[in-house]
Formats: sequence, C-alpha cells, structure tokens
Amino acid sequence: MQLGVARSVERWAATWARRRQGADAHAVELERRRIYILPTRFGLVFGLMVLAMLLASLNYNASLGFTLTFLLTGVGLVAMHHCHNNLLGATIKFLGAAPVFAGQRAEFRIAVGNDSLAPRLEIELGLGTHSAGPVDVSPGATEVLRLGVPTERRGWTRLERFRVETRYPARLFRAWTWIHMDTRCLVYPRPADPGRPLPDDSGGVRGQPRRGDDDFAGLRSAAAGDPLHRIAWKAYARNDVLLLKEFASGSEHACRLDWDMLPELDVEARLSQLARWCLDADAAGRSVALRLPGKELPLGLGPTHLAACLEALALFDADPNASGADPNASGNARGPSTHEAAARTTPFARGGARRSAEKLR
Repeated sequence: MQLGVARSVERWAATWARRRQGADAHAVELERRRIYILPTRFGLVFGLMVLAMLLASLNYNASLGFTLTFLLTGVGLVAMHHCHNNLLGATIKFLGAAPVFAGQRAEFRIAVGNDSLAPRLEIELGLGTHSAGPVDVSPGATEVLRLGVPTERRGWTRLERFRVETRYPARLFRAWTWIHMDTRCLVYPRPADPGRPLPDDSGGVRGQPRRGDDDFAGLRSAAAGDPLHRIAWKAYARNDVLLLKEFASGSEHACRLDWDMLPELDVEARLSQLARWCLDADAAGRSVALRLPGKELPLGLGPTHLAACLEALALFDADPNASGADPNASGNARGPSTHEAAARTTPFARGGARRSAEKLR
C-alpha cells in the first residue's frame, strides 16, 4: 500500500512539473527553477539524530554536545548545497533508440553533458522502477546512459518523461528533475516462433526473366568463404567495413511476401509471420518484396531493405491519434512514421534490426 501511495504521489508531482515546465526541446540545460531537492530516508534519520543531540545538549548544558550538533548541522547544509549544484547546469540530450522486437528491452540512449569545471558525480536516470547509472561525468565530458524499458506491442514506444537525479554527496539529500522530451523507439512485431518455412517458388517472384550478376540488389556484411571478386572495395575504403555485393538471379533467390498469403491468421499473427519470413529471407540471402494493404515495397536485399520491411510491419494500420505511453507503465503506442521520428531511428535501424534478429535466432 505504501508503494502504491508513493507512486501516486510521484505521478502527481511529475504531472504538476509538466504543467509548470512544459515540453522540453531535444536538448535541455538544467536550470535552478526546475531542480527539486528533499532529504532521503537516511537524511531524515540524520536530521532526527541531530535534533536529539541538540535537545540533550540543551538539557545538560553540554558545550561539547553543542559543538558536535552545530558541526553536523553544517555538514548537512553543505551536503544539500552540493547535491543541488551537482545537477545545476548539466545538459541532457536524447540520442535515439535502436529498433527492437516486441518483448525485447528498448534502450533509450541519453547523453549527460558537463560544461562546468567541476565533476558531476553519481548521476542517474529513472523511469518508474527502471533506472540507469549512476555515472560520473568529468569536466567538459559527456557520458551516455542507456535507459532500458520492456516492450509488449509493436509500434512506437514513447517515454513522455523520465527523471534525472543524484544523491551525491553523503546521500543525505536527493535532487532530481523531470525531463519531458519526445523520446521514442520503434518496436517491430514479435517474429513467429516457430515460424512457417519460407514460401517456395510458387510464393516467390514468378514470370520474371532470370537476371544475371549485372542486376545489383544490395550489400550485406561479408563472411568467411565469400568470393573476393564480389567484395565492395569502394565501400570498404570509405567505411573500413567489408561488405559483399548481392545480385538478384531469378525466382529461386527472390521471395514476394503478400498479406493475402495468410488469410487464416488474425492481424497480429500475420504481421508476426511476415516478420519471421523477412528475417529468414535476409539470413538466406534472398531478395524480398513485401505487399501490405495500402503499402508495397519493391524487391530488395540488405540491412536497409530489411529495416524498411520491418518498419512497415511495425507501423501497419497505425492510428494517427495514438497517444504516448504511460511512463510508469512503459507501454507502447502505434503512431505514424514522421520524418522527425524516422530521422532519430534511422542511424540505428540497420544495425538494430540485425542485432535484434540475432538475439531471436
């Protein structure tokens, strides 16, 4: 019951702070007016102990007791001042979140910057029962924290707010602030497990002429045993990463995935099976074309095309009016793929899809 009351009070305080502060920009510097500070449980015990020492010193007129009481009071006041200053002037910036599959933990990358001449120690991030840190930020440096929250459904997982806090020094006081940024992570459908086998030639691209090695389809990471003449040397010179050129060579290497292939399944089950097929086709080096009601992706291959297919499945039948998730529940909401959101997830989409897929295989 006490935990429920504490969460209710915290939720009310966060809502009040949102009305008072408004929405934050993509990067924010912590000002004095938005930093709150209260004693911790240990700080309350410390205060009661100092009060008891003061009463005993008054009762017995003990000068040594007065000296120790005032000394500890000064220590508490100095700790309160430094705890508040530990957050004052820090910069908070959302760096993005790599896409994950439903059921995996979404990791929101948040940078804590320190432009002052003094270090900032024991900085933490929190969201309900989830936390990241503590971390020490040196003068002029930036540290990146990963705030992980569970996901349940496909679509956009939004954090309407998260807190930045510190208990340094002495853990007598807790200073914190609420950050209200548009932080979101794209959640792909959970792949069917076990999934059906990939469609055979009858489910692939039929009626198309065979194409030779002149038909470039994309790039993938090179592996041991790949032919050297298909290494993308120009890409290696630019990025220092070995990539292999992929070429479409007929229907046996192409797979056309269609929404109407699975009429017996409901919406979410269809999306899960299509996601599984996309992953299996990519692992087998097969080109994929995807057709959904109202959206069609042409034949393609490689991590970029895989991420585009999974994003289309994640945002299928999106509700434009979907609201953000409850930060305390860390829920998901499906919403439109806006240019701003796409820009935030694109740098991580290629590697994120591959890393998430490797965890599921």
